Amino acid sequence: MFCPRCGTRAPDDIATCGLCGVALQAGHVPGTAAPHARLAAPGLTLATYGGFWRRFMALLLDTLVLFFPAATVRVLLGLDVFGKFDGDTSLSYMASAFDLFINWLYAAILIASPLRGTLGMIVMDLHLTDLKGDRITFPRATWRFFAQFLSLLTLGIGYLMQLFTARRQTLHDMVSGTIVVRPRRDPAFDATPAMRLVP
Repeated sequence: MFCPRCGTRAPDDIATCGLCGVALQAGHVPGTAAPHARLAAPGLTLATYGGFWRRFMALLLDTLVLFFPAATVRVLLGLDVFGKFDGDTSLSYMASAFDLFINWLYAAILIASPLRGTLGMIVMDLHLTDLKGDRITFPRATWRFFAQFLSLLTLGIGYLMQLFTARRQTLHDMVSGTIVVRPRRDPAFDATPAMRLVP
């Protein structure tokens, strides 16, 4: 799970956040009955949910990356480089099928990899995880990719939901059980090389 206050990833069974001390379990009062102290190493990685504009810029970068292979195939097939669809020719269907295939492979492979994100997401310092902060599998990445069509079918409302949901999730994030987070470093650790004791 992630701490709702500071975004730090924490085990599911921990009572309080090790960084800010907020209660993570119902009925627990912070500062009471702490079973042990934990040493946190310098450079502790925290996380916050990915914002709308940062995710939007990641999408634009990914669109730019994917334009070139798709445009190359369209040119080789003798079609318009910008992908104008012509329902009267089978070549347009072939080009569209290739676009869908390459987009799926690009998203699913990179998101399920140790990178946890597409190239656009990496540039914008975003990772995609499951609800516990773990890396998702290739099948779940595939399901999330095709679930994006649900967001499109709602005339974009599925994407705008990200502005109003608690975990900044779009419709396809909710359907696939994923969240987009932005890892960050604790500035307190950057200020001093010594290890800090976190209760």
